[in-house]
Amino acid sequence: MTQLVSWQYTLAVLLAMGLLAGCSQQVGEPAPFEGIHVFEGRVSDSSCGAVHRMEDARACTEACVGAGDSYVLVVGDVVHTLEGNADDIREFAGATAQVSASLDGDTLRVVQIRAPDAGMPNEG
Repeated sequence: MTQLVSWQYTLAVLLAMGLLAGCSQQVGEPAPFEGIHVFEGRVSDSSCGAVHRMEDARACTEACVGAGDSYVLVVGDVVHTLEGNADDIREFAGATAQVSASLDGDTLRVVQIRAPDAGMPNEG
């Protein structure tokens, strides 16, 4: 009987330690990606992604967005939908940009978009 009580006590202590250590997140659940981060990639459209149908990437992006597609940022093999001021994003259509944004699923909520050599945003 004492061995059973000892085993139950040990299990309770281990569970409590796991919860205190932040192990309460379910297996397979993605870790939250909170706050504003800087992403660098090419501004494109949701139909074309990384590969445009037209030779001129800017013209293709503008044509597709004009037909109802969304702006996206292609970062390596990952395509993120861009949500923000369309006029600001349009300036970088077909070009590389640094985007300061929060990530919500596959959507980047744009705070600032700028040329890659423009440096880091001011901390405020």
